[in-house]
Amino acid sequence: FGDAACFSFYPTKNMTTGEGGMITTSNGAIAEKARVVREHGSRVRYQHEVLGYNYRMTDIAAAIGIEQLKKLEGFNKKRIENAAKLTGGLKDIEGVETPYIAPDVRHVFHQYTLRVKNREKVVEVMEKAGIGYGIYYPVPVHKQKLYKDYKDEKLPEAEEASRKVLSLPVHPGIYEKEIDYIITTIKEVL
Repeated sequence: FGDAACFSFYPTKNMTTGEGGMITTSNGAIAEKARVVREHGSRVRYQHEVLGYNYRMTDIAAAIGIEQLKKLEGFNKKRIENAAKLTGGLKDIEGVETPYIAPDVRHVFHQYTLRVKNREKVVEVMEKAGIGYGIYYPVPVHKQKLYKDYKDEKLPEAEEASRKVLSLPVHPGIYEKEIDYIITTIKEVL
């Protein structure tokens, strides 16, 4: 759906090229604009029509991406399995809200993010237990310096999420015993 889609190939994403990303579209005008912007704003070398950037992917990065793409379905399957194990172990803990997945959606879990009532305590215990985690994002966008004109906006859901969300390891390289350890550790805190 939509006119275009963007994919990030950052190293922690479901597949990677080492860095960079991709735009997909069936709209010829959007495709041409993307080509021009990624090529320094040029159709003809050294003739810049618009502000552009060097967003070209190297052949080495593309080769990595091609191989990663062949493995993507397996990576996603493992992420889904890991997320199901986390949800199964955490869903009944008071003070934990696990991710909701609509029945007609296949969520491939780049992140496994929950809401917890006492994030500071959970983080403290996880750090002592040697469990990795992420907080995406600790400062809501409207509170960032770049958006200072919006700093007084009231966006209570974004602000609450910035205080309560926590992402757990869900990547394909995590073992079942490590997932069990994460679940046990969180249960001990809450």
